[in-house]
Amino acid sequence: MTRNGRLLHFLDQRRTFHVLLGLNVLMVLAVLWLSRDTMLSDGLSYLNLAEGILHGKYSMWWVLDGFYADTFRAPGLPLLIACCLKLFGTWKAVKVVNFALYWVALHFSLRALGHLDPRRSTKSIFLLLLLPMLNIPFYINQLYTEIPVLAGLSILMDAYLRPGKWSLLRAVAAGSLMGFLILCKPMLVGFPVGMAALAWWFGRRRTDLRAQAIMLICCGIALMPYGLWNLRHHDVFKVTPIQGGSGYMHFAYWCGKMPGYQDTFSLRNFTGDELIQFTPSDSVPANIAAFEKEWTGIKAQLDPLLTAKDSVMMTSWDKVPYAAEATYNSQYALTRERILGRLALDHMLHDPWYTLGYKTYTAVRLWVIGIQRSEFAKASLAGKLQMLYATASTGLNFLLALVILPLAYWRGSIQLRASWPLLATVLYVWLLHIPFTIQARYTICVRFALFTLMAIALTDLLQRTDRAKGAGT
Repeated sequence: MTRNGRLLHFLDQRRTFHVLLGLNVLMVLAVLWLSRDTMLSDGLSYLNLAEGILHGKYSMWWVLDGFYADTFRAPGLPLLIACCLKLFGTWKAVKVVNFALYWVALHFSLRALGHLDPRRSTKSIFLLLLLPMLNIPFYINQLYTEIPVLAGLSILMDAYLRPGKWSLLRAVAAGSLMGFLILCKPMLVGFPVGMAALAWWFGRRRTDLRAQAIMLICCGIALMPYGLWNLRHHDVFKVTPIQGGSGYMHFAYWCGKMPGYQDTFSLRNFTGDELIQFTPSDSVPANIAAFEKEWTGIKAQLDPLLTAKDSVMMTSWDKVPYAAEATYNSQYALTRERILGRLALDHMLHDPWYTLGYKTYTAVRLWVIGIQRSEFAKASLAGKLQMLYATASTGLNFLLALVILPLAYWRGSIQLRASWPLLATVLYVWLLHIPFTIQARYTICVRFALFTLMAIALTDLLQRTDRAKGAGT
């Protein structure tokens, strides 16, 4: 038996699988302990919305008189946090829910993998790929959408890969789950229609059109209350927040032109000081001046739309118990979204080479945790090692996927007709985030789907090498 043959035999043993599973449990527990006191800022705004729900107002400004109907975040995660607050009296119960959802995601991912490749060695390789990925369980401790969406997508992957037609219950559950995931991560709004279309395309005569139609109807029903809420409070029927997408796309264009800049106009974010620069250092001040000048023009169009209520909000930041985003009146929010969307597209079209280069870099950074130069310079030795590990582990994983997955599909090791739900989900989340700001966390929700494909590809690669060596001896 060759070395690869012995490795596959070792990975196929039940004891090996259980040891790897146990190591993953220890890894998750260690990450939870080390990150127990870390609270990322966006989580506070979700917590604020959850408190607003419990006080009868879907608003980050629920403590103020009047109603500042939210314009920025979808209600999926705030509803989950509100339920935990109501049932357990503390938002920290969300950590327990996320902990359970993480293992739900792992269970359904391994089950989905079993539909494509029942070998235990492939599942062991999945666990090996997952073991160094400390960045995934990190979000268990956070009030972010990453873990709930990871679990939801893993359940859906199992539903689509499981043989046989869908039952009525599975179709209803899948549609309802799709709706909840969109209310957590609005960029998934096109996902249900895309999955139904691909199910028909790859299934053709075998496709259960009735089940997919029921799924879409149930998804629409789940989204309807939020759409009607937006219609009532913002005079527009929309099942995603009325602002945010265009703002992130506009700011994303400028990020590469002004590294290390603290924005006070748009999203109040700090632009990344990336290792790779996309603008000459001596042009950064001019770019910052151009960005601020552009926002002066934007504000000149928007400021006349401000109301007395908006003025009260802007002077009441100290009254809000948790971090909040500005919630302006509906006309202001909709107009701002329209202006920023138009400017973002105009900039990209008139600056194609910069846009192409920066968005290619964005496509990589969505999978690879980056190092910020200024933060790295100020960090302690332990901090530097932590940053290097995060970049190296995610970077090597991305490069491995980039090499073995095209090869596996080309060789037929992975059949597109069988694996399309996984591949489509990974590509959908990846590609739709490229126009926006760089955040490696955006792909957390599809990492298990990617590892499933990678595990199959690696098992096949080991087998082919084993057969080739065996034939040569």
